[in-house]
Amino acid sequence: MHVAIDGVYFGGGRSAEEFVALAAASGGTAVNWPLKAGYADPGDPASWDSCAAMLGSAGLSVSSLAAFSQNSAIPGQEEAFRAEVAQGVQAARVLGCRVIDCWPRREAGVSKADSQAVLLANIRAVAGLLEAADMVISFEFEPDTTVERYAESLEFLAPLPAVARLTADTYHVNRAGDDLLAAAEAMQGRFGILHISGSHRGEPGSEGDTCDHEGFVRAARRAGYTGDLVLQYAPPAEVGESLQRAVKLCRGIVERTA
Repeated sequence: MHVAIDGVYFGGGRSAEEFVALAAASGGTAVNWPLKAGYADPGDPASWDSCAAMLGSAGLSVSSLAAFSQNSAIPGQEEAFRAEVAQGVQAARVLGCRVIDCWPRREAGVSKADSQAVLLANIRAVAGLLEAADMVISFEFEPDTTVERYAESLEFLAPLPAVARLTADTYHVNRAGDDLLAAAEAMQGRFGILHISGSHRGEPGSEGDTCDHEGFVRAARRAGYTGDLVLQYAPPAEVGESLQRAVKLCRGIVERTA
């Protein structure tokens, strides 16, 4: 189980090279790598090889590939989303990754039911491609978006093939008022990737964080989760020191829950 650094939050404002240096210096051994220009550019397959070489030189693997357009549940964007996933599958092969992570943003003025219908159709449309590639697509549930809580998410996934998974973030589960351990136990067979963040969206384990991260990971592993832990939280000013502490915290959790 790797401890990964999120390239969406911690790569923001940094070049790919700067982010890789930050992730490696933190002690992390993996990353959530964005599918976007400057990182793994969807329109530039040569960039995927460059990324793979750079990450390999830094001793970093790729836990998940972040679909960056965030359009999986937006009406009228179906063709664009499906094209991005097709490119993501190709990039993920090069990067040695099995999980494509997406955030199903709900657009203003679009009903939740309509957003869910688009997401459902999109997942069904890309399922065969993912199955053939031995990959999964994992979408993040959180309040005020297309699918908001873990129980609702599991119900939503029920008619879908096993390639459809869930991205569980400690911050979002806690913010929804749900129990972290109960959520992890219920998600057996539908885990995609786990995000670790404080209840205040800050550094996990820092002052004011009420999340039971260790209990959450222990319950997830008991329910069959074998993937990585991705650190995703609001970067503080002293980001390097914060990530080092967070990686140390997660490494301890991994060791104690093995």
